[in-house]
Amino acid sequence: MGISNWGLAWTLIMPIALILYYFYRKKYKDQQVSSILYWQQVMKEMQASPYLKKLQHHALFYLQLAALLLLVLALLNPYIKSASLQGGEFIFIIDTSASMLAGSPSGLEQQKTLMKELAKEAQGKPVTIINAGSTPEILIGPEQSDRALQQAIDSIDAGYESAEMEKTILFAETLLEENSGVIHIFTDSLDRNILANKTGAAFEVHAIKEKPANVSVRQFGVAEGPSGYRAIVQVLNDSEAAIVGAIELSGGDHTVNTEIELEPGEEKLIPFENLPAGELWQATLAVDDDYKLDNQAYTYVNQSIDTVIIDNALHNLVARGVASLGITGNSASAEELPKFAGIPLITNQSKLIGGDSPVLLIGRNDETTFDVSGQVETDGHPLFVYAPMDDVYIASLYPGFDNFTTAATIDGEPFIQLSPDGDIIVLADIEATDWPLSPSFPLFLWSAVNELSDSDEYLGTFLPKEHRAVALSSSGGDWEIFKGEEYQFSYIEGQSSFRAPKEPGIYRAVNDEEIKSFIVQLNNEEKILTSGQNYSAGGAIETTSSTEHSVIPWLLLIILLLILAEWEVYRRGTSNG
Repeated sequence: MGISNWGLAWTLIMPIALILYYFYRKKYKDQQVSSILYWQQVMKEMQASPYLKKLQHHALFYLQLAALLLLVLALLNPYIKSASLQGGEFIFIIDTSASMLAGSPSGLEQQKTLMKELAKEAQGKPVTIINAGSTPEILIGPEQSDRALQQAIDSIDAGYESAEMEKTILFAETLLEENSGVIHIFTDSLDRNILANKTGAAFEVHAIKEKPANVSVRQFGVAEGPSGYRAIVQVLNDSEAAIVGAIELSGGDHTVNTEIELEPGEEKLIPFENLPAGELWQATLAVDDDYKLDNQAYTYVNQSIDTVIIDNALHNLVARGVASLGITGNSASAEELPKFAGIPLITNQSKLIGGDSPVLLIGRNDETTFDVSGQVETDGHPLFVYAPMDDVYIASLYPGFDNFTTAATIDGEPFIQLSPDGDIIVLADIEATDWPLSPSFPLFLWSAVNELSDSDEYLGTFLPKEHRAVALSSSGGDWEIFKGEEYQFSYIEGQSSFRAPKEPGIYRAVNDEEIKSFIVQLNNEEKILTSGQNYSAGGAIETTSSTEHSVIPWLLLIILLLILAEWEVYRRGTSNG
């Protein structure tokens, strides 16, 4: 406790004057006269308790003295110090991705508990909370009420989508109004290089220090073979102990199981042969680990495509890539392509987009290229599950299409896009890349052809909360989304792009006329658990300090109570006297 206004210490003269008043006030001698003889009987009770009478006289003095002393203390402006966060304002960035649900309690619950503690230590300074999803979202703020902040933190739930930390941090920096702002980041781990060149705001990274044990289904696919359907499940033991478990495959009414054993760090491909025909399949890994979300994977079996039509104006490496997949690639001129309705086309003719046939556009015949030099960055779309683009070099790009969804970029410019009708656009000529030298090239062609061959009963595979234009059309325009038999939400055609549910699983879009299935699948990044260390970066601001809280309101309340007590003592004294 401290005093901030010693200049008013002279007011101590007031209680001293009160004491002197009681010392030197005029004394009166009791004298009986005949007119008060009748009151003696009434006073006997008081005279029988002389200590009470003295106490009543002295109590008035003590109450007056206490009130004056507290008033003098209030004028000196006393305060109490308490620990608080250093900084003028705060931004809390919370990672709500699926990987934050690992552990018991989960990493998300641990970080929410820490957020609550720091929100209290903010001591009334403004706090803004941001969810670091695919698009940064302000959950509350700037807010100074601790109660409102606690309620907002309690309501935070997992979003399952990957955290876009770099984008969110840039967004948070634009919200700071003063140089004393501090950005607190709550995540499982954050690369120090992301904050290496930050010189404005101060950053405090709160990470999960222990890595949970995890066994995951990394890849899962089902395809038609010579003797029926065949499935392959890729599993990885990303923990420090050997595990024993089982994998169950289910599709329709058919279920098959197999036991597995994995050493620490071991990866296995588990095959399943002679499966019956089915479109939607689910692989479930039954093991004892700390993260259950990546123990399931889903896949849709596309109808096999034997033939695609390839524009003879494209480089012959495209035809070779298609041939390596066991798919027949028939060559045709640009003028002949519109005749092949319903068959996937691979071309550079932009006018064919949105036509009667699904199109894989490689390059553009209506634009000129510009040079680029950066790395390919993908957004986790299912096109890249089997075709990583990390080591692909692209020398030049064509301009992108407006209002198309971008799935991969280079230097911030669109590289691979998706049209509202489901066509796939690669905005580069094959001869301007080294892509055909990479194993990812034929794998991308395979993924693209499968994406183009999706049936009318299947909407596609989505990432959690992904926005995408889908082929939903009905007379009523109202669709109800179900997961199993559980209703999720309704979607009305034309109001906005379709937004997938956040939880992974197999879903159905239902209306009065038809049923369409779709899958929500975790991003592969969310199957990799990490741990990190707490650290500070950016501006040099300490993380702890003290805040002064004035006690004047409490002193005034006590003084008021003393005045009320003084009035009661005086009233009793006069009534009894």
